[in-house]
Amino acid sequence: MQEIDRTMRISELVKRELALIIPRELNDKRINTVTVTAVTVSRDLRQSTIYVSSLDRKLDEQVMEKLLNKSAGYLRYLLSQKMAARTTPALNFKYDSSIEKGIELSTLIDKLNSN
Repeated sequence: MQEIDRTMRISELVKRELALIIPRELNDKRINTVTVTAVTVSRDLRQSTIYVSSLDRKLDEQVMEKLLNKSAGYLRYLLSQKMAARTTPALNFKYDSSIEKGIELSTLIDKLNSN
């Protein structure tokens, strides 16, 4: 039980810090609109998956993933400076399409309710 609480705390810390670091430290304007939606951390705290999305429709999801994964080492270094932990997990970025799916479902429900 204590291990689960620890991974949840680390996940929230990584999410909060990366949400601040990405727009401030990365100079690529294409990914300045990226939002960190969720973070999962492995039980041994060595690996993490960061789920990101963007409201910018022009930004391709594969390009976003590629740019962020290319910067993962630098972001991990910056994250290690902010965290007071012994180890900083490796970062693996994935595109989160749940917001888009939610918008689609909401519009479908609105169409059904209007009929």
